[in-house]
Amino acid sequence: MSSRRILTGRRALLFAAALASALVAALFPWFPGTDAVSEGSLATRTITAPRSATYESAVLTEALREEAAAAVSDVYVLDPGVRDTQLRSLDRQLAMIDAERRDQGLSASARESTIRAIDGVDLSPRAADALGSADDESWQQLASEARNALGRALTGAVSADDLPATRERAEGFLSAELDEVHRLGLGELLGPLVVPTLVVDRERTEFVREEARAAQRPVEVVVEAGDPVVTRDEPITAAQAEALQMLELVESDVRLESIVATVLVAMLAAAALAGYLFVEQPLSVAGFRRLLLLALLLLVPAIVAKFGIPLALPDEERRFLVHALPLAATPVAAAVLLDVPVAVLLAMLVAAIASFLALEVPGSDGVGAATPLEAVRVSLVVIAASLGGILPAARAERQQRYLLAGIGAALAGAAAAGATWMLDVERSGIDLLWIAVTTTVGGFLAAMIAVGAFVVLSRPFGIITRVELMELAQLNHPLLRRLQDEAPGTFQHSVLVGTLAERAADRIGANPLVARVGAYYHDVGKLVAPSFFVENQTGESPHGGLDPLQSTRVIQQHVTAGMDIARRAGLPEAIAQFIPQHHGTRLVAFFYRRAAEQNPSIDPDLFRYPGPRPRTRESALVMLADGCEAAVRASSDHSPDQIRAIVEGVFRERIDERQFDDCPISLRDLRVASDSFVTALVAVFPPRVEYPEPTERERAERLGGAEGEGRAGEPRDPAGQARR
Repeated sequence: MSSRRILTGRRALLFAAALASALVAALFPWFPGTDAVSEGSLATRTITAPRSATYESAVLTEALREEAAAAVSDVYVLDPGVRDTQLRSLDRQLAMIDAERRDQGLSASARESTIRAIDGVDLSPRAADALGSADDESWQQLASEARNALGRALTGAVSADDLPATRERAEGFLSAELDEVHRLGLGELLGPLVVPTLVVDRERTEFVREEARAAQRPVEVVVEAGDPVVTRDEPITAAQAEALQMLELVESDVRLESIVATVLVAMLAAAALAGYLFVEQPLSVAGFRRLLLLALLLLVPAIVAKFGIPLALPDEERRFLVHALPLAATPVAAAVLLDVPVAVLLAMLVAAIASFLALEVPGSDGVGAATPLEAVRVSLVVIAASLGGILPAARAERQQRYLLAGIGAALAGAAAAGATWMLDVERSGIDLLWIAVTTTVGGFLAAMIAVGAFVVLSRPFGIITRVELMELAQLNHPLLRRLQDEAPGTFQHSVLVGTLAERAADRIGANPLVARVGAYYHDVGKLVAPSFFVENQTGESPHGGLDPLQSTRVIQQHVTAGMDIARRAGLPEAIAQFIPQHHGTRLVAFFYRRAAEQNPSIDPDLFRYPGPRPRTRESALVMLADGCEAAVRASSDHSPDQIRAIVEGVFRERIDERQFDDCPISLRDLRVASDSFVTALVAVFPPRVEYPEPTERERAERLGGAEGEGRAGEPRDPAGQARR
């Protein structure tokens, strides 16, 4: 019998620390929707100033200064390098045109096209033809005229506004002796090369603009109490966002006080849960996977509340939408996956966290927060809806029964919301309709999510639900039908073991349904070779031709084969574990003793079951019920005293073999289970009363009846029937 605690002090502290850290991360005081009050966003309501205030507006001051700076024109300076750069560009273009002009292999049209394609040159066909067809003497004159005209045009200050006049002036510098077509060609060539020689002095310009900015005085804004700051459905300007900030109508940063409050709430919730587990040591959360599941069942609704409550509170339009959040889903799921006390504690913690968030979070427009009455209403509705769903769900035996959990959650939530509505000075009749709708939605959503949680989470976390147990307990289950057809003795034995284990489990506070279902399937491995087990033998035993070790291998095989059959049949782990644990690490005593008669030094471990030993009280009860039923059935004396002696011997033998060292079952549990087994087995195997032989008169009456009316249906003697 294991004395280990489900949760040691160290593990409880580690669990509390990890859960608190996760809750702090989940509840950190940043909320969706708080960034809605920003420049360009639409105001969801009209907000007025709660008090008078005067402040210097950084937004308006900066706008005024930028306007003054923008009014300052750019400062230009002469750049002598522009003239030289443009003359070099002209020389490059002239050289390329001259090269094409000298190429005698080109036709006139080809030369014209090639000259027009030169990079930077933008000539009309006529101008390109005139320049390309000039003779050497004319070309030299044209080139000289172009350089002289461009150089003179770019001498001095030329601004962007002066460009048209400067280009005309450049054409005017060309010699009057040039014919019209050559003047046209040089004019088109020089036009793009005439650019401004005045450039912006960036440093000087910025200096002048900074002086203009500095000359502007800060803008002072005066706000009177009651003045509208933002108007509903209108875009929020930068100045309005600043006004909200200055009037402390919206928080722009996470406050230290909020962080400290969040840490304290997370620590309290984690400490409460870990403290309960440490003190009560509930078997439903034994193991790391169950602790992880419990943590998830608290974290998930906390996250849902964190992101859902800011969208519903403050409830200025009185729609009570916060009650549609399915926060009761995880407490209802915990009632089925774990147990009811844990689920109730979880409901209280979820309600406390939701109430804290209702007070902490700002509204969906980033302004204001829920009223205390709204926070209390959220807490009461979550607790009521959770309890209303927990009670029906905890005892549900069919999927349809979870509909009652949804109804219970909806009704309880509506009642709690209605109670707070009665205290609300702003209440109106239409509120009741909204309360009915939202609590109904929340209740049924919670039930549906809880059902989904059962399906998704039960197998990964090694949990079997009551509904699944009820399905497995049906005697028409395919695996049990195989037992009835192929190993009827084993089937009858399993049913009786299930009855014994279920009755004892109910008496000691274990799970009676798990014990019964586990017993039904504990011997499914005997389907591999049913005739090798005495309860299925009708003739000569097949062990007669085997040595003890070979027979032991066949007997041991029903454990390993049973696990294979269970996996193929999809039995849950919580039920499949009964197959190896119901024999633990015991010896196959009958064949070991036969082998020891032949060889006293033979190793007993060769005849030992592979284990493990029972890990749960239910599997321990099945081990004991299995042994007691077999021993009593094998005994020829079924008197109450003999049955008690057999049962106590089986219990004492298992205890001496330390089969319960890994199992949280107490001596008191074993004593209660022993008494339960004795009572049940005495009822199943009552002592037989030996009836006396029939009298001569009875025989004569039977013979007479057989010739008369007895031919249609012979009456039977109860005593004779009993003897037969």
